[in-house]
Amino acid sequence: MKISPTKRYAVLTGDIVGSSDLSKDERQALPDWIRQAARETRKTFPEAVPLEIDIFRGDSWQLLLTDVARCVRIALFLRCWLRAIGNVDTRIAIGMGGVDFVPKDRVSEGDGEAYRASGKALETLSAGRNPPSLGMDSAPDEVRVTLRLMDALAQGWTAKQARAVGGALRGWIQEKIAQDWPETISQQAVTKHLATAQWPAVQEALEYLERRYSEEGK
Repeated sequence: MKISPTKRYAVLTGDIVGSSDLSKDERQALPDWIRQAARETRKTFPEAVPLEIDIFRGDSWQLLLTDVARCVRIALFLRCWLRAIGNVDTRIAIGMGGVDFVPKDRVSEGDGEAYRASGKALETLSAGRNPPSLGMDSAPDEVRVTLRLMDALAQGWTAKQARAVGGALRGWIQEKIAQDWPETISQQAVTKHLATAQWPAVQEALEYLERRYSEEGK
């Protein structure tokens, strides 16, 4: 892809939480689950996700985004789909900045400020006691705390709650979320899943972050 020297990009780097505790069959299925979640993410945000996800070491992955303002929404969406289809969670480290280059077929072989920031953020997520699963390098305190609270909610989502939140992240109304469900489900059940997942609070936090990073990009 053509890289703009003046544009800010976001790089998401992640790995599956507790992958070594999964069964052999689950570990073998991990790359498929990650690809499936990434395909749904590209389908939902096609203008923001220009290249396919890059998977390495079986449980680690990297994704390049051209839309910095919506990077947290996209990260949460991918996380929701992994939970919905495989009932697994993923750490996600977000880095923002310029990109020097990126091969079309291997996102992980790219380089630039956004890549280095994402790698640094992932190291932070792996350090200390009870580290979060969602983080951003050099984030201001208000952003860091917002992400920490969103992550605390997301860590407790069930597969059904994550599927409902995934639909809401698309901007779907609850009726549409129910219609897209793999099995028959009532709109009232979707409402309950969203309420239990604390979706209104997550939505408010997302809108704050998107306003903030949209204004910074002007």
